[in-house]
Amino acid sequence: MHRLFICCLLSTLLVGPAFATEVTLQDALRAAVAAHPAMQAARARASAAAAAIGEARSGWLPHLTASERYLRTDEPANSLFVALNQERNVMADPAYDLVDPEAQDDFETRLQLTQTLYDPAVDFGLRRARTVGKSAAAEAVWSAENTAFAAFRAYLDVQHGQAALAWVESSRKEASEIARLAQERRKAGTGLKADELRAGVQLAEAQRRELSARNDLTVARRRLALAIGQPGGEVAITTPLDEQDFPSVTESNLDQRADLQALSLQVESAGLTVSGSKAAWLPRLGLTAHYAWHDENHPLGGDAGAWAVGAGLDWELFDGLRRSAATARATADQRAAAARLDDARREQEFQLAEARLRADEAILQRDSARQAVLEATESRRLLQQRFEAGLADLADLLAAQSALDRARFDAVGAETRRLLALGNIHFQAGRFLQAFLPGEELPR
Repeated sequence: MHRLFICCLLSTLLVGPAFATEVTLQDALRAAVAAHPAMQAARARASAAAAAIGEARSGWLPHLTASERYLRTDEPANSLFVALNQERNVMADPAYDLVDPEAQDDFETRLQLTQTLYDPAVDFGLRRARTVGKSAAAEAVWSAENTAFAAFRAYLDVQHGQAALAWVESSRKEASEIARLAQERRKAGTGLKADELRAGVQLAEAQRRELSARNDLTVARRRLALAIGQPGGEVAITTPLDEQDFPSVTESNLDQRADLQALSLQVESAGLTVSGSKAAWLPRLGLTAHYAWHDENHPLGGDAGAWAVGAGLDWELFDGLRRSAATARATADQRAAAARLDDARREQEFQLAEARLRADEAILQRDSARQAVLEATESRRLLQQRFEAGLADLADLLAAQSALDRARFDAVGAETRRLLALGNIHFQAGRFLQAFLPGEELPR
């Protein structure tokens, strides 16, 4: 029974990783842009801004309302008007008491039409809504860039985890071989017990690193799943990225960055707010029309009907200096928006220049790390041969093994940093998705 349980457990451990979803970089980017909550939120904000355009446009369209009102009164003036609205000529009735009339009932059914002919608040409100809609759309594009770059980093983390696991496995095998040799030498009487123990310590350290690397890889795969909108599982990568998979880096125009475009549109929106505050000094012109039915006994009745059409102009000549203060506030907001745009453009120029420098630096670090691995590997091989021949101490071999481990660790990190630096250039230039998913129509 125990043997069956152990076999089932080993089968689960061996088969389990195979169930992890595997994705290419392109598939990871598409999934991130389509399903990540940050992208869903950005698209929702863009949709809300687009709907606000229709809301603002409604100010230029006619508004039609229907109403039903009931009134019962014995007030002399209202009573007379109720009778007249119902087309009853009570003035010709000798029994009608103008001073103390009987209570009158009136059901009024009214259709009211209003149409704005000129209102600067509606005009500038619509123009601002369109600008805000463009800004929200640009922010959604930049959110896609951010989300895709985060997925790219998570993809590289998985690649780094796989490479790190490969070298720690090699390190553990080599440490195991050193421990075996130290044990054989001690049994043959040519080695010390202390050397065997030191080799065992290094083997234990290698085993600890291997366990840590496996956990790091598991975490990286889960982080990749989270980055592409599939939380709660693990996502593996199909093939590691290579420098050849990256499009060439060209000169870029920072104005193509969607976040800077969004800030520029915010400056434009602030300018429209200034213009709108100044236009608030202008008059407003509108048209109204209505048709009303009056009935003495029933709602929605039609004993009598009448219509009216009118136009009106409103011009606020003095408002306690409210409009002057509003213009000053809007002007200050415009200056603040312009300053934010200028600061963001300077920051992005710096980040792009830094990305290019780091990419060049990463080439040198990668080449240096690769050379260090070659030299450390050869040094360890020679020292192991000398150790097996009894011409070198175990301490020298252990030191060579430690140097090889450090060189491999540095090489894995240098490879990842180089690829990350190349991707960062495209991201800082604002064309990450354009570079890795060229010509694709992404979800909006």
